[in-house]
Amino acid sequence: MVVVLMDIHEAVKYGEKLGGDYVEIRYEEINRSNIELKDGVFHSLAERKSKGYAVRVLSRGAWGFATTNKDLKRAVEDACNLAISSSRAVRDRIELAEIPANKDRVKSKMKIKPQDVDYEDKAKHVRRLEKLLKSKYYVKSSQVRYEDAHGKKILVTNEGTEIEWDINYILQYIWITGKDGNERGAARNMIGNVDKGWELFEEEKFSPEHVADELHRKLYNQMHGIAVRRGEFPIVAGPIIVGIIAHEALGHLAEADLTINSPFRDLIGKQIAPEFVSMSDRIVEGGFGNNMYDDEGTPIKDVHIIKDGILNEIMLNREYAKKWDMEPNGHARAEDYSYPPIIRMRNTVFEKGDHSLEEMVEDIKFGYYLVDFRGGQAELNSSFQVGVQEGYVIENGEIGEPIKDTSISGIAIETLKNIEAVGKDFDIEYGICGKGQSAFVSSGGPHMKIMKSITVGGEK
Repeated sequence: MVVVLMDIHEAVKYGEKLGGDYVEIRYEEINRSNIELKDGVFHSLAERKSKGYAVRVLSRGAWGFATTNKDLKRAVEDACNLAISSSRAVRDRIELAEIPANKDRVKSKMKIKPQDVDYEDKAKHVRRLEKLLKSKYYVKSSQVRYEDAHGKKILVTNEGTEIEWDINYILQYIWITGKDGNERGAARNMIGNVDKGWELFEEEKFSPEHVADELHRKLYNQMHGIAVRRGEFPIVAGPIIVGIIAHEALGHLAEADLTINSPFRDLIGKQIAPEFVSMSDRIVEGGFGNNMYDDEGTPIKDVHIIKDGILNEIMLNREYAKKWDMEPNGHARAEDYSYPPIIRMRNTVFEKGDHSLEEMVEDIKFGYYLVDFRGGQAELNSSFQVGVQEGYVIENGEIGEPIKDTSISGIAIETLKNIEAVGKDFDIEYGICGKGQSAFVSSGGPHMKIMKSITVGGEK
């Protein structure tokens, strides 16, 4: 690793000599394990290694980017040449907000790292999950995918930043389908963590038994639930539904590169929700998006997107912080060394309120309690549509029968205005967000009562 650092420092100096005003080099060396078991057959039992360099150069107000896993000097030349060539066509020259020159070593918080667990034990864990999933007669097919990684990442810039990360993560994804008589259904579950290692599966919430029980419940209810009435009804959204609205319909609008073309652009500093509503992108206990620095070396800060109902802050990298005349807050992220960092969410959540679930339900004559989602999409006008994989009827203040084949839709900015109560509980979901490249994220919050503006409809 010392040799790698020497090579990087020499390459940074070389980039300056070639005309780079800002020179940034990221090096990654990552080992990944992947196990996939589908209906008793292992479709993947693999380990793979990847390593390479990402070179990003800002010269004469334009970016140049190149990657390599062989010739670092050539990649520096390519990035510099691209930046200089691009600068001839640039009207608005790019500038970067200043940050401290950080030097740090970020160590993993995991107690039992993935590389310290025998590969056979990982395969046994996957087999055990499948056995539990198939223990119910109505489960007809299951897919269990497990992935982990360990390695190093290094960032060096000509401004003096030098950060080394100990990279570790665990990811588990399950998809099951079922059939009972003429009824069919499907359910999913994802677990991801960067702070907890194999010890994660010893916690009750993430144990194979608990995960299987939750999936069985969701699948059975999908097959035997009742059809929903279509229209606008009062709903109580659980933390996972709240989280998908926070992430998909609102969070992307608060990413500065998208804010500029979204309704949020003209709403910063204005009241957009009741004063008891707050939403953040921040470090969360167990959050899949946790870190200490972003991929530009900026310390990660909690961003209070909505504070007491007011649109307060947006997520920034150094380039957009300069454009907006704001402080960088650590949201430049790259999937790996083959991508340049762009503005991404981390853990996007609504903050706690002071109501219990019972209080939110008690005065609803007819509505729906929505617990978990299956797929969702949103547009830059904050319109969203989300499939519901677990939900229940609310009737006369009581949570009743499960529902099936359900989706919800609405305009999130209008939905914010109709939030009537916010719960005092809190939970998060784990996912992978795509925005041209992938990023580990979490989303969530407390239960939330919304009286109107969300349309409940069927998927069929």
